[in-house]
Amino acid sequence: GGIAWAALAQACCLQIMLATRDAVTPLRIVATAAILNVVGDYLFCMWPLQLGCAGAAAATSIATLLSSSLMLRALKIKQLLPKIRMPTTGEVGALVEFMGPLMMITITRLLGFVYMQKQAMALGDLKSLAAFQLCTNIVSFFLLFGEPLSQLSQTKLPSLVDKEDGEGLLANLKSVLTLGLGASVLVGAVAFIVTRFLTGVFTTDPAVQAIAHTAAPTVFFMVSNAIMAVTVDGAMLASRDFGWMLFLGVSTFLVQLGALKRATSLNAIFATFVFRLGVYGPACAIRAALGRGAIGKAITKTWKEKKTAAA
Repeated sequence: GGIAWAALAQACCLQIMLATRDAVTPLRIVATAAILNVVGDYLFCMWPLQLGCAGAAAATSIATLLSSSLMLRALKIKQLLPKIRMPTTGEVGALVEFMGPLMMITITRLLGFVYMQKQAMALGDLKSLAAFQLCTNIVSFFLLFGEPLSQLSQTKLPSLVDKEDGEGLLANLKSVLTLGLGASVLVGAVAFIVTRFLTGVFTTDPAVQAIAHTAAPTVFFMVSNAIMAVTVDGAMLASRDFGWMLFLGVSTFLVQLGALKRATSLNAIFATFVFRLGVYGPACAIRAALGRGAIGKAITKTWKEKKTAAA
């Protein structure tokens, strides 16, 4: 909790770096921090200090402080680091207008993970719980590879939405979604390989490894659906269609919550996550096809104009 501010600063810096289309610098920083975290876990948890969970927390804290410092340094080098000052009333209002709905959307998504873990704990098997944690960590790591696709939409689409350029929107969406589809299959396949064959890197417990191996196919679908959902998410954020995102988030969470009550295995728990993300993209596509939302309205308007001109 003491370094939450550093984690938040790191997340903000990461978004700024990605918005400049520089994904290499953040990757180097995150990789450096990850290596430091692994080394710190060994030193603090195993040898020589043997501090257990407190040591793991200390290693994570040090890695987070390092990565946030390096992010700030990178922004300063690029002359993108703003001066610290009190925000104006207009800036606060704009932030609240954007962050209010987005925070509610984020909360519904976090609640899904919370109840998934709660159900995993309810299985009453510590080995299954450990395998659950292992698999969710793998999924969380590979989710990072979808963020550039989200940033790509958030960078290119807002101006097209403002201009109601349906043709440009459609062309950009096709390109981004094609990239997202390819990335989802590729990254999902790598996540499957890691979960199926490389779990020995993360745990020496054969029982935990065996349970994780059985969940490998579900992990593939979790990661691939998540990559596509993040890609679509970028388009929804670019169009500021927060009401629809919140409605979809709440409704799919309620369905997931009902399904989790009947989940009696790790694969069943993960399947609720696959369902929730799996309906996100198609639901957004159907909404756009029906001419709803900023993107759908712009595309429909362009089609009508073309049809009128042809007639």
